[in-house]
Amino acid sequence: MQHRKDLIVQKLGLIPVPFKGYFKETFRSPETVQIPGRDGSERNVFSTIYFMMAPEEGGKNYLHSNKSDGIHYFHDGWPAFYILVSPEGKTEEHILGRDVMKGHVPQLRVPGGYLKCGKILVDEKSYASFPDEIPFTLMSEEVAPGFDSRDCFVPTEKEVQSLYPKLFNTLQEYITPKVDTQVNKDN
Repeated sequence: MQHRKDLIVQKLGLIPVPFKGYFKETFRSPETVQIPGRDGSERNVFSTIYFMMAPEEGGKNYLHSNKSDGIHYFHDGWPAFYILVSPEGKTEEHILGRDVMKGHVPQLRVPGGYLKCGKILVDEKSYASFPDEIPFTLMSEEVAPGFDSRDCFVPTEKEVQSLYPKLFNTLQEYITPKVDTQVNKDN
């Protein structure tokens, strides 16, 4: 029997992204805007992706930031716990999910320049469709101006310690196991 997670990956044509999850860009606006001060300066007006956190790919959305604003839209699966960190080091915690009565938010805005990280709340067994179902979180993310890898920052462990020493213990589990300073077209 295939798990719901695997069927969704197959039906949506998601591809695995090491240490991140599954991903597919679904739309990139053909219109562009000039963004002074950014490498290359021209960006698409917005871009949209599917993103799925899954245990076999780490079960997390590892710590990173984007210069553009992003909005996450919850679709299916388990809720996800998110931490946002402002450039000044202030934190916000949110649960991206469908159960508004439990404090979940079905949309999560991540301001440009904020670090973000998240993980599947795997202990929330009530979200399984059947016993022993593999946990996953399926969402979309819209980024405006559109995602460009030149706008993305993935901090190393040393950078997190230096930039946010008081938050290091909280953020340590979200530091990407294998860091590339530029990420591919996945946010």
